[in-house]
Amino acid sequence: MKFKPIEAPSATELLVTQIKNAIITGQLKPGDKLPHERELAHQMNVSRSVINSGLNRLQQLHFIHIRPRQGAFVADYHSEGNLETLNQVVDFDGGYYQTSLLQSIYEFRLVTEENIVTLAAQRQDKPSLKLAKQALDQFKQAVNVQEWSAATFNFFHALALASQNQVYPLIINSFRPMYLKLAEWNSKDGGNSEIIQRNQDLLEAISQGNVKLAVDLDHALIEWSFRDLMRA
Repeated sequence: MKFKPIEAPSATELLVTQIKNAIITGQLKPGDKLPHERELAHQMNVSRSVINSGLNRLQQLHFIHIRPRQGAFVADYHSEGNLETLNQVVDFDGGYYQTSLLQSIYEFRLVTEENIVTLAAQRQDKPSLKLAKQALDQFKQAVNVQEWSAATFNFFHALALASQNQVYPLIINSFRPMYLKLAEWNSKDGGNSEIIQRNQDLLEAISQGNVKLAVDLDHALIEWSFRDLMRA
């Protein structure tokens, strides 16, 4: 077996991640002015060329505006961003999402998962429901947060497959980092046994073709997860 070389993130990538995460968590807000390039280079102990490259990348991602002779300012990425910006937000790994963004994520989940569990309960795709059952078994056997988070994603991805809608599995795949992160945060307060029971009840309702109960249980699961994070 041949192993691939390990590549460390570049200084520019680390700079982009640090500033991006500060914006996503609300430490930096729209309109805030970033320090001058020279000051940033001093604070971060990198060259000005690294600062310049990083700021240009952040502007491409719609996290900042660079105004000639004025400096760099935090942008409102919610209104100005695009799909690439969304991917950066989903891949975020720097503490908790700010409350308004977290609420938006859960509102998105309510709408998307309602459609997924509705179709899954109606169409009864046995192979995909079997995958969901296997994910539940992964929950019970998980020994660390990585395995727990992976089981969470596998469960909802299996339900998306069970919907037999060709787009939903792609959407859930696109939001994989988000599902992993939310599952990690929920597991920190020891709510794992409750999540297992809720997912088990949800899968049972879907397998029985009970659309209303499945939707109600999924809504309750999402709302519980959101309240749990709001207490963190």
